[in-house]
Amino acid sequence: MTSSPGIPAGEPSPGQVTGGKRRGRLWRVVTNRWLIQLAVFGGLLSLAAWQIDLRELGHAFAQAQYGWLIFALVVYTGSRVVHAWEWQITLTKVGRAPFFGLFGATLIGTLVNAVIPAAAGDVVKIQIVANRYRLPRAGLIAGRGAEAVVNALIMVVFIVISFTLPAAGFASTTVLWLLAGATLIAFSGAIFVSHRIPEAAPDWRLLSRLPRRVGAGIERHWPRFREGLEVMRRPKLLAIEVALNLFGWLVDILIFWAFGRAFNLQLPLGAYVSVTVVVAIITVFPITFGNVGTYELALLSALSLYQIPAHDALAYAVGSHLFSTGFNVGLGLLAMWFMGMQPGEVFRLRAKAIASPPPL
Repeated sequence: MTSSPGIPAGEPSPGQVTGGKRRGRLWRVVTNRWLIQLAVFGGLLSLAAWQIDLRELGHAFAQAQYGWLIFALVVYTGSRVVHAWEWQITLTKVGRAPFFGLFGATLIGTLVNAVIPAAAGDVVKIQIVANRYRLPRAGLIAGRGAEAVVNALIMVVFIVISFTLPAAGFASTTVLWLLAGATLIAFSGAIFVSHRIPEAAPDWRLLSRLPRRVGAGIERHWPRFREGLEVMRRPKLLAIEVALNLFGWLVDILIFWAFGRAFNLQLPLGAYVSVTVVVAIITVFPITFGNVGTYELALLSALSLYQIPAHDALAYAVGSHLFSTGFNVGLGLLAMWFMGMQPGEVFRLRAKAIASPPPL
């Protein structure tokens, strides 16, 4: 084996080094999550545009009755109030936080969810309340988990309702029964765990083998986590939680109905149940940032079951997505302003001293 003049044997040549760096840069570009999101968005948008007459789409926007958007905004704000009330109930044993503080944190979390995927807004909500009102994060996380289990149960109920509608049929019965079974198991399991979990960390051999710092952390946070499951232990609280969650779903259906009126869709009320279910599913399993592209394609598919022309369906999908995002961003920024919150505080992991009570 020979080497190039001036290069020791076994050392890569400058060309090999340059080629390796080029391939490394190319790999980083190809695997960049932003580019992947952009590619998915572009593909979905192209697929939607391929089926649409853009002139008809523009006509649908021109003929829209935008006064209904005011009604939708009022109803949407009311839905956030209900969600804050629902959250306050889950924190019954965790600690006290002012209702308007929870309401503001809810709006800010929804703002974050509108622009960042993977339910980052839920993390932000927990951080804000933990930092501002000194509530334990373990309890907040457990409470959010209990709320998510209840929401999943109600979502399955509405999936079943939408599946029984005359024109619906966007999922197989096998998938439906599997989803319903998994949700019932999770709901029953959450109730069982909430009753069986001890007040203090148990003396399990597995816990004793963990590093001392980790074990101490578990022992410290265990009681707070248990307190976050209080809503699953008390039938009265659980009944209120289920009722509020159910009401929240009905409000969401009303919002999508208002958007339908704005875009002159002639649909039965049951169609908006299907639309609400589809939006809930893609929100739980986000693919693109802000569900851009996936939202529109999913609504196109759902509305096609009701023989809505593609251009009208896309106008409804794009319009409802734009205005919903606008509501989220606008209300979230207002909440930040009223709470005197800087952008950096939204993602702060640790609390700082508060000289005086926050405005909300």
